[in-house]
Amino acid sequence: MQFLSLRKDAPRRSVSAARGIVLAALLLTPLVLGGCSWLGMGSSDDEELDLEASAPKPCPSIGVLDGADRITVFNGRGNDLTDVVMRAEITKAAIKCEYDKGDRTISVDLAFNGGAELGPAATSRDMVLKGFLAVTRVDGTKVSKQIYDIPVTFSGTGRDVRFLKSVEGTVVPYTPEMNGSNYEFLVGFQLTHEQLDYNRKVPVGPMK
Repeated sequence: MQFLSLRKDAPRRSVSAARGIVLAALLLTPLVLGGCSWLGMGSSDDEELDLEASAPKPCPSIGVLDGADRITVFNGRGNDLTDVVMRAEITKAAIKCEYDKGDRTISVDLAFNGGAELGPAATSRDMVLKGFLAVTRVDGTKVSKQIYDIPVTFSGTGRDVRFLKSVEGTVVPYTPEMNGSNYEFLVGFQLTHEQLDYNRKVPVGPMK
């Protein structure tokens, strides 16, 4: 199942690399793709018989958790602007999925991007933030949560940078009564209590 086509004359890449390219492309599109559809060939009788099997199947919804969409890292000496090591935010997330009828599972690939700014208290241009992926059902039931590293490197003399993080192969079960639309995938920065409290008290406008 393929959501976006790759150039046929492009050099061959690994499956993981190709999936990452597709997810990166999804982040550049204005709408998140929620499934795939088939263009059938053949008689009208065949089309009627295959209608249910070929109908688009919904992917889980995806979003950035409010309050965990941004992070401000301080140097530990205070919370003034001169104490800021780095500030970052997640701006967009995209998702695609594939149903395995044999295993009754949905394999989900997702990606999210954002930007980071180097603060006056920074002592390094290579940093690692912590991000998370939480999976829940629409009724609020928690399914899983995973923590991931988000490497951020400021090259040259630049003070800002864009980053892209992809998470591939998250698997959730489905039944005739429960499909992808019953799941919600949420991403965000893994914040300390102090960082979350700072976000609540100090609203910050969008980064450039």
